[in-house]
Amino acid sequence: MAVVHAQGAAFRLVRTRGELDIATLPELETSLVRALAPAGPPRLVLDMREVTFLDCFVVRVLLRARTAALSRGGWLVLVCGPVPVGTLLRRLDLAHRLPAHPTLPGAVARAERDGCREANGGHRAGC
Repeated sequence: MAVVHAQGAAFRLVRTRGELDIATLPELETSLVRALAPAGPPRLVLDMREVTFLDCFVVRVLLRARTAALSRGGWLVLVCGPVPVGTLLRRLDLAHRLPAHPTLPGAVARAERDGCREANGGHRAGC
């Protein structure tokens, strides 16, 4: 697994590639904690387009990271293709809990649109 961090004006980007499983989990967790750490509402894009394998342990970490982002008024969105990430999310019926998009611009647009509403308990007020 390889992790690359980047930060734009509007969001932080974490790119992962290769296999994400129980062996690489500590590196992913550390990267997500670091990306969520700065003050203010965390706005995080996790680019998983180059992931070749992931298991359910990784999904648990992603759900915890998204919950942490939402609890601070931010968001976390995935960029991924249909295989393997999209397949696993569909099989586990988690597409609604881990929003994903096939492109980076689309993911950011979706997160900006939907993430604020989720952070505000489903209301657009204050978005």
